[in-house]
Amino acid sequence: MTATNYLDLDINKLFKEHTIKEIEAIQKKIQYESDRKKIELRTLVGERYRDLILAADTIGKMKITSERVIQRIFNIEYKFGELKNKYLIGFKIDPIQNEDNSKNVEDLQDSIIIQIKILMDVPQHIWSSIENKDLLFATQLYLIALNINYSLLFEVGAADLSIKYPIIFKQWDVISQFKTIIFNECNTVLQSLDVQPESVANCLAAFVLLDGTSFPDLLEKLISMRNHTIKSIITDENDYNVKSKIKSCIEILIQTINLIYSCFINTENKSGGLVSQYLTKIQDQGAYSLLSQLDLNQELLMEFLPSVTKQHKPFLVEGSQNFAIPDLQKSIKSWLDWVSNFCNHEVTKLLDLIISIKGLYYVREESVSINLPENWNSIWEELSLPKITFWVEFFQPLISRRVKNIINDKWMETTTALKSDVVELLSKVIHDKFEYPEHDLRWFVWKDSPNDIPQKLTKNGGLDNKRSLLMKTKGYSPNIIKLCESFDKSLHALLADLEQYLYETERVMSLKDNLLSTNISLISDTFSDRAEIQEHLQTVSTSMIEDFINFVNTTCVNDEPEHGKRDINAVVMARFLLALTTLSLNLNKCFTLSKVSGLTITNTKWQSVCDKLKEKSTSVWSVWAKTYRTKIGEHKDKFISKEALDGYPIHLVISEWEKVTIEEDSGEGKRINSKILVPYQPSIQLQKFLTAVNRDLNKVIPHTLPKKVLHEIIEDTVTELLNHYITASNNANLSQKQAFQVLFDIKYSSLLMIPRESKTLSDLSTRACDIVLSKIDPFDYDVFNPFIHSNVKKSIQRSLLILGNLVPHLEQLHSILGARSEHSNTEGVKSDPPSVLALCTTAPWFPPLTVTAPARNLPLVSVTLQEKTQRKKVTTKETTKSDSAGATIKSGAAAFFGAMGSDWFSSS
Repeated sequence: MTATNYLDLDINKLFKEHTIKEIEAIQKKIQYESDRKKIELRTLVGERYRDLILAADTIGKMKITSERVIQRIFNIEYKFGELKNKYLIGFKIDPIQNEDNSKNVEDLQDSIIIQIKILMDVPQHIWSSIENKDLLFATQLYLIALNINYSLLFEVGAADLSIKYPIIFKQWDVISQFKTIIFNECNTVLQSLDVQPESVANCLAAFVLLDGTSFPDLLEKLISMRNHTIKSIITDENDYNVKSKIKSCIEILIQTINLIYSCFINTENKSGGLVSQYLTKIQDQGAYSLLSQLDLNQELLMEFLPSVTKQHKPFLVEGSQNFAIPDLQKSIKSWLDWVSNFCNHEVTKLLDLIISIKGLYYVREESVSINLPENWNSIWEELSLPKITFWVEFFQPLISRRVKNIINDKWMETTTALKSDVVELLSKVIHDKFEYPEHDLRWFVWKDSPNDIPQKLTKNGGLDNKRSLLMKTKGYSPNIIKLCESFDKSLHALLADLEQYLYETERVMSLKDNLLSTNISLISDTFSDRAEIQEHLQTVSTSMIEDFINFVNTTCVNDEPEHGKRDINAVVMARFLLALTTLSLNLNKCFTLSKVSGLTITNTKWQSVCDKLKEKSTSVWSVWAKTYRTKIGEHKDKFISKEALDGYPIHLVISEWEKVTIEEDSGEGKRINSKILVPYQPSIQLQKFLTAVNRDLNKVIPHTLPKKVLHEIIEDTVTELLNHYITASNNANLSQKQAFQVLFDIKYSSLLMIPRESKTLSDLSTRACDIVLSKIDPFDYDVFNPFIHSNVKKSIQRSLLILGNLVPHLEQLHSILGARSEHSNTEGVKSDPPSVLALCTTAPWFPPLTVTAPARNLPLVSVTLQEKTQRKKVTTKETTKSDSAGATIKSGAAAFFGAMGSDWFSSS
């Protein structure tokens, strides 16, 4: 039996057809189904009708609340009735004793009329007070009108008043709007840019009368309105520029502190702040006293104005008017936190609009020119708070941060432009048709220009870092100078503005200046960030130079440069990096910026940057030296290694030899003369090879190369040369004559290019000599060696002027050659031969000119020249050259020009 059939069961039939147990089972099923239905019903009602039940409960509560409200309204009406009877008790007269009832009615009407008259005139006076910004007086008039309106309602009754005097309701509708108007005007005054403490206190007192505002709420109201003013100036779109906005903002902040002090503290007056003073002044003032100040008939007021109205004091303020200092401090600290956050967000956005340091300079000058109140220090003492200068506390850090950002931006722009200029130059100099090549500066160094030597030198010797002749001596081509000038010009604008920002306004006052008119504290605050800015400038400058050096490493002189060729790039970058230390005056100024023009401040960071640039320049030159190794190998293959020595034509290997006559003892008392041929000069191939290397060095102006790099090239050259001789000597079947020439070449190269302290190269030279000596008869070597040794020295002495670039140890070489001791005059005075004067450290200026000077000033020099036939003979007496001119030469350029005028062109 299903659950749906339970409702249709026939009880009688059920007991007839089923047993007791079956009936009990059916009963349990029916009970179970009934319980299930109950649960479903409850669930349905709880889900679907929950809001309805809640509404029913709420309606029940509302009913109770309504009954309470009605009861309280009834109580209020009852109380008003009692008050009415109380205040009008003077007008009630016992009918038995009142003989002139009509007179009382007339007096009541006159009272109503005079009050209506007041209501009619009050709006005009309120408007006048609002226009005069006397909002406290306007509030007083509004309260008087409100009191009169209530008085009329009590006297006449609302029903009779609307019927008999409808004008009162119309007039009150006009007056009631003044509350909102006064509120708005007070807010406007509190938000004004330039407002006096008296006006603010007037508005705050009006708030107290209108709404009964407490003093803490008044302070919050004042701060809120001033914050709104600051926001409107800084964030809103208006006609103010950034400089004016920030100046106005600082003025408002200073003004706000002064307003808080004047309105709520002001201990100069024992009665407290201005707000308390205003409220105290009017709290005992009655309505009649206020109305008597208006142009109303005083007699009518006195006669017909109800006594209740005349004696009422509507301006009495309940509660304490004192402001607790801890509460005041808490509010001010909270406000200062707001100012800090606002400046960090909104003022920072405003300063981001300024893109030059000069603009920030003008902002600062305007800001620090703001005068502080005379009692500024005493204000903070009364508030028991540490003194705050808004400029120093909130705005100076933002200005300093913006200056740093501009420095970063300008330096980044300068570095980017420099990289672009470098890339453009490197892309040009790789072309063969480029007019001003950088890897061969002979077109620039050896070309005379009218600007090489200035016509007039300044009193300090004409220390102009960009003189043409000076640039030629340092190897700075016009391309390098142009790069430096462009870089220097980019920094000039930044440094000019920055110098003005850091030093321009710090003026030295003369005696006629009024020292008392200068705010010393503000002047010191003006430059409070000087050290910080200079430190940042030095840090950024160092970082940008390092960034450019990294650019040179990764882009210009790496194995596969992105622009140009590696060897040419290395020459350009090596010179440019070194030129920055001397030609870029503004880069120097970034580290030595001073308010005194021309004053150089020793700065370790600048010295560190110079050392880093010089070190990097040397490193880049080393890159060029490594690339030049390939060129050295090419020169060797071209001039020396065309064929093996044993198969090479002998006239190309061996140059002209010297014929030497030697005497030998025959053992019989006779002397036998023998003639031998001794190598006299290096082989043609070696001379061509060394000349080619020397010519390549001349292209890059070798005296401008760092000694370390030049020595590397010389080492590479002599190593390549000696290795060749070792290899060739091992592989070739040399004749003894060829071996002597090769030995001469090895000794010549070793003496010319290997310094004494270079053990590796010395060992390599010894090894090459040993290999060659193995092909020479020892007896013949003993005979030839002294002459070869002497001729090697002579050859080197003759080669010094031509191959001087390949000499890494000039002083050692001079001591070995003994050039000064070999030439002496008749008087025993040592003299240097003219061919080596240019290499002598003791040579006076213009030495060749003295040789041709007249005899009366300079003694003639007797010189015995060896003829070609004599030069081939070795005699026991060598021809000496005497020259005493070195001892009589007048030193200096003045001696030269004096000789030109008095000696050279004289008639004798």
